[in-house]
Amino acid sequence: MASRRQPTKRPGPKRLWQDRRGSVAVTVALALAVMIAMASLGVEVTYVLLKHRQMQAVVDAAAMAGAGALASGNPNGMTIEADAVASASGFTPGIKGVTITVNSPPVSGPRAGVAGVVEVTLAQPQSLLLANVVWSGTFTNKVRSVAALVTSGSFCVLQLDSAPAVGVTISNGAVVDASSCGLAVDSNSATALSVTGGANLKSPIVSVVGGATVRNGATINPSSALKTGQPAMADPYASVAAPSASGCAGGSNRQWKHSNSGTQTINPGVYCNGMSFTNDAVVTMNPGVYVLDRGTFAVGGAVRLTGTGVTIFLTSFTGSNYAKVNIGNGARVTLSAPTTNATAGLVFFGDRRAPPATMATFGGGATMFFTGALYFPSTGVTFANGITNPSGCTQLVAGSIIFQGGSKFQNNCPVGVRSIGTSSSTLVE
Repeated sequence: MASRRQPTKRPGPKRLWQDRRGSVAVTVALALAVMIAMASLGVEVTYVLLKHRQMQAVVDAAAMAGAGALASGNPNGMTIEADAVASASGFTPGIKGVTITVNSPPVSGPRAGVAGVVEVTLAQPQSLLLANVVWSGTFTNKVRSVAALVTSGSFCVLQLDSAPAVGVTISNGAVVDASSCGLAVDSNSATALSVTGGANLKSPIVSVVGGATVRNGATINPSSALKTGQPAMADPYASVAAPSASGCAGGSNRQWKHSNSGTQTINPGVYCNGMSFTNDAVVTMNPGVYVLDRGTFAVGGAVRLTGTGVTIFLTSFTGSNYAKVNIGNGARVTLSAPTTNATAGLVFFGDRRAPPATMATFGGGATMFFTGALYFPSTGVTFANGITNPSGCTQLVAGSIIFQGGSKFQNNCPVGVRSIGTSSSTLVE
């Protein structure tokens, strides 16, 4: 009788586990090692991605802060602001290898070399144990952001001082024609802007921090241009350093005068106790910076005064009797500012230390052709008594401003000067 063959039994899980053959143990160990390595590497990659996203948010905020400093007229504060934002988020420059770089204008990207744009880069080396097995060298997380200034409105007249009860006065038939630009008033008084007595202000936008009064036949054209309760405008020339100088031209401490009716050419330098031009003189100012130490820059008596590439800096070496301007009595003045160098864009530059009572006066039927900025940041300016400014390229920035008595001020093309406007920042890269 033939014997029945028993079926072969497969080893169950318990027997497999109890199997003492070494190949299974090695296979399991290798598989576990690979699985742990892959999981750990995935954790490191996730960490890097999260760190990159965190750093990108920080560098975006840093770029915005840097652009904000630039908008406020403090370009030296761009790096300070960007560093502060990064440090507040745990990325302090110099700690744990963190580096932050601020460039304005940018040195790379599509906006390289563009003014009013701030580029910030943030970098930090990362310690990745498993990634270093397949990646030689130090792995560095590096992010970049670019923010640009956005200016709403283009202004050619700016009153800077927030304190005066009346920052800008337009009265007695004065005409201010700023048809292609705006007028801004930083005074926060309820009467910051006063337009009265048949005066006429033409402007597409009139921005006033405080309030405004328009009465007694005065007009603002269009009336919709007037906006009160607006943010203050920054001083566009706040970062321009005052020229440094000493001594007097020719070693003389007396006022420089040209009282003859002849023709004369004068050179840049330091002039003490003022300069006076009278009696139908025809005077040419050579290009450069003219520093007036005290006294008055006085032009009258039908004088013809011209100059290209000229800046007139009004100061005081003694801290009193700061130099001022008085142009009138039928004079005809044609001056243009430098287009390069430290005082680019400035025709007149009033010392920031001068007291408000140091008024610059333009009147007496004079005719002015100014190309550039009349900059009197701490003092007042008066346009009065038939003064006209037919030139279309004049910018006016002063502590307080008065237009009165039939004066006419016009601006149509503020070229070669710094922009005035409410600036904000936005990310562009």
